[in-house]
Amino acid sequence: MLVEKVESRRSSRAEARRPLRYIIWHAIQSVARTISGSSVFSTITTVLTIYALFGDDIRLVGTSKPSDAVFDCITIVSMTIFTLEICVCTVGKAGYVLGFFFWLDIMSTLTLLLDITTVAEGLFGDSISSAGGQTSGGSRGSTSEDSAEAGRAARVSRAGTKAGRVVRLIRLVRLIRLVRIYRRNAYEGDDSASPGLDIDDDDSGEVEKESAVSKKLSEMTTRRVIMLVLLIMLSLPFFQPTMWKDKMPSSAEYGANVLYRRFTKDMSTYMPWMNASARGTYLQTRARRVYEDNFFSYIYYHNPFCEEELPDDIMSPQDNLAELFWMGAGGLWDEASQFFLPRFHSRSLQELNSRWGGVDWYYYQCNLTARAYHVLNTTWENMESCVANTVRGVSMLKSSDGKMTCPDELRYQERTVVYPTQLTSGEWDNIFFMFVFDRRRGSKMEAWLNTMQTLFICFLLGFGAMTFSRDANKLVLTPIERMITKINRIRNNPLEAMAIGDEEQHKEQIHQSRKNRNAVRSLDGNGVQTLIAKHNESNSIRGKVTKAFFQAMSCMTGSQSQQIPEPMETVVLEKTIIKIGSLLALGFGEAGAEIIGQNMKGGDSSALNAMIPGRRVEAIFGFCDIRNFTDATEVLQDQVMVFVNRIAGVVHSCINDFFGSPNKNIGDAFLLAWRLSGHPPQKQERLADMALISFIKVIAQINKSPLLAEYRNHPKLVKRLPNYRVRMGFGMHSGWAIEGAIGSEFKIDASYLSPNVNMAARLEAVTKQFGCLILLSESLHRLMSPFTAYQCRLIDHVKLVGAREPFKLFTIDLDDLALEVDRHAHIPTSKTATFKQKFDRTKKRNERWSEDFTMHRLFQDDPDIRIM
Repeated sequence: MLVEKVESRRSSRAEARRPLRYIIWHAIQSVARTISGSSVFSTITTVLTIYALFGDDIRLVGTSKPSDAVFDCITIVSMTIFTLEICVCTVGKAGYVLGFFFWLDIMSTLTLLLDITTVAEGLFGDSISSAGGQTSGGSRGSTSEDSAEAGRAARVSRAGTKAGRVVRLIRLVRLIRLVRIYRRNAYEGDDSASPGLDIDDDDSGEVEKESAVSKKLSEMTTRRVIMLVLLIMLSLPFFQPTMWKDKMPSSAEYGANVLYRRFTKDMSTYMPWMNASARGTYLQTRARRVYEDNFFSYIYYHNPFCEEELPDDIMSPQDNLAELFWMGAGGLWDEASQFFLPRFHSRSLQELNSRWGGVDWYYYQCNLTARAYHVLNTTWENMESCVANTVRGVSMLKSSDGKMTCPDELRYQERTVVYPTQLTSGEWDNIFFMFVFDRRRGSKMEAWLNTMQTLFICFLLGFGAMTFSRDANKLVLTPIERMITKINRIRNNPLEAMAIGDEEQHKEQIHQSRKNRNAVRSLDGNGVQTLIAKHNESNSIRGKVTKAFFQAMSCMTGSQSQQIPEPMETVVLEKTIIKIGSLLALGFGEAGAEIIGQNMKGGDSSALNAMIPGRRVEAIFGFCDIRNFTDATEVLQDQVMVFVNRIAGVVHSCINDFFGSPNKNIGDAFLLAWRLSGHPPQKQERLADMALISFIKVIAQINKSPLLAEYRNHPKLVKRLPNYRVRMGFGMHSGWAIEGAIGSEFKIDASYLSPNVNMAARLEAVTKQFGCLILLSESLHRLMSPFTAYQCRLIDHVKLVGAREPFKLFTIDLDDLALEVDRHAHIPTSKTATFKQKFDRTKKRNERWSEDFTMHRLFQDDPDIRIM
């Protein structure tokens, strides 16, 4: 028993702890999502990303070595922020962990380590960067060969660093696609647009939501472009010869070897440090003269003071990216090092410039300055001790920049160290030469070129991603997104499918008219204008000759061989969706909108559920019937369908103009509805007025229609029904009804079931007994505005079959025979005219629904109603 209590307590404690951990974890996720989606955080990471791309180049171009500490701090901060970003996205973004961009972010963040100067110098620095740790050793491991190898490794590393940091900008490239989503079209965006407005057939005018297919394809394309560009960048260095073999020895290396061999031979031969006599003898020898001439030739050939403006066709030290900066010597043979510089001579600066300036040479070596001349005369004791006190030497640039005394003042990217290589390890231990070249000019150029390369790569990535997916977007993804937009519009309002169809049809007409205008104005391949005026004498010889000429020209240019392009399947599918939606709206009507909407919302299954539960609505029901329809059917036979459809066209158009909805066509009768549910009392009153006025307009249009007037003179109809004319009876009632699907899985109809619907039909049936055209119930009469209700006349107080209580009947007195046929009625014959007519009717319909429109004014302002 005790054990059970202990176990129960443990389980209860675990249950109590589990929700707390769950709450804490979800709180952390919420905070992570907030941070990752914050505009401030995104701005910070974007700025630091740009710094990570260009910061190292800015450091080399615009600053000196003492500023490296500031850049190192910024780089460390950037790495910290990027690491925080990775952690936040790992917690707050689904699918980010171990994903493609997860590894790219980690790689690009780690590559920032190479921008920290201490790390970079430790990995890729030269012998000076190691503080002379190997220069005093006894091997050749620190010669210029190792320095060149380190330089090559640094170049490859910098290329890899840039490639890794470029990938952080890839996510910004995806923003370029969003520009396409926010294209706007004046026609779609403005409800008051009129027919004939220019519409771009490629623009939908809507903010289309990006489809899942588009997102996936865009992501895959971006990944492939990233991998392709990075693979190219990382592979290109391996195809350079210098990656595998050393380049041709430079003049600096050759000169260092010549000077070293001459110097060591002279020192071994004359040993001038032994006493004053040996010193004097050596300084007067021809060997010393040759050594000094070679040294001056080396200095002048790499003259750092060549700042003159020279023509482009003259070669000079200005053509090089490096100039001689520092010269020194080190090793155990310290006594001989004092004879390193060419300072024991009696030649003046003018003599040296005249001898080595090279005014008449193909390679102009420029002149030394007076300060540089004095630097060369510096005694051994006064030379600067540099590189951890292992080498003594002089700086050629000290005369112009007092801070540049030692090679340590330059970054390893800004200097090139040259050692003699024609020596043995023993000779290296005794004495070695060091020549340091200032390559800040070359380093800045490389930084600028790296910046341009980075910008080019960013452009290449963005342009490549957009270009690779452009065709897919244009031919597949954009049409799919347009389809999804239209399907969503139909899903939200199934009756809007008809409006979408009209809009698309109007766009097609405008597009076709533009093509026709361009075709008329265009020129054929031979520059002959293809516009041929319509000649009155088209059958004349001239007309035939002209036609034959242009047919021959078409054959020569091959225009007849051009086939009409087959329409794209996506275009066919898009138009089919619009047609299906329009057919659904026509077939089901307003009562079936719920059926269409519910089935289109279920995207996870293809099963059809047409038998959805009905719902109770309040509505006005109208029932109208064609008089003498049986006789008309027997007389008209196969033409009766045309007869009924002409009447239906009048009835449905008038009902639609006044916000009614046709529901059922029952041969000679029509069921119509005005839904009241969801509207405030003021709008319900307006709908009641509209229902009555719409039936009055139906009566007027039936009597004025020239198409229906033709049946007044139909021989067989007149013979069977003298003085025949199309007439109808109307019954109106309001109340509740159940709206929904009626039928089975084999056939359904969307309609209304209610005694109130039947009551409207009974009212229409008794119009013949009362000798009137319209009968309306008391419930509808109470809904109307006072002025409209005043126009109605109480005709009886009855109890009809199906009614629980007696109710009053009202009618409105109309003299439909007073109207004359409108022989000048405009019947649209083209698609453009039909669309314009629909647009005008929609505009008037919207005006009638506004609060500023007084409905009962139609009894006074409408000429047809006033006549009747």
